[in-house]
Amino acid sequence: MADRNTLLIVDDFEFNRLMLCDTFNDRSVIEAENGQRAIEEFERHKDELCAVLLDIMMPVMDGFGVLEYLVKNGYIDDIPVFIISADTSDKSLSRAYDLGAADVIAKPFNIRFVRRRIDNIIELYNQRRHLRSVVSAQSKILEQQNSK
Repeated sequence: MADRNTLLIVDDFEFNRLMLCDTFNDRSVIEAENGQRAIEEFERHKDELCAVLLDIMMPVMDGFGVLEYLVKNGYIDDIPVFIISADTSDKSLSRAYDLGAADVIAKPFNIRFVRRRIDNIIELYNQRRHLRSVVSAQSKILEQQNSK
């Protein structure tokens, strides 16, 4: 199982990206300023990513476009996506969760709480990946034993 310790931080405001980068300075961080760039970086680094921190309102492609891409390509179940946005309308929250966002964090945010929430969910996803690999390995062993 590959070591996943890289965050993809997607926000059109550089200050927000810098603040989040500083908060997660113990991890590798990749930044993107819009949704199209986020998809490019995601594809380039998907095996290293532990999470995506995604703004909704951005130029070129918004965060919902990125979420739809991740769902369409089957990535959403393996890598948690956190929406970090000032748009916390019921419509946006519902859409984010319906598309598979792991959590929605409202701007402005308390950086300590954000760090804790993100770390906790990353750990849950890591445990789920580990359990899937254990079950897969055990299933292969059982199949081999049954075929003898």
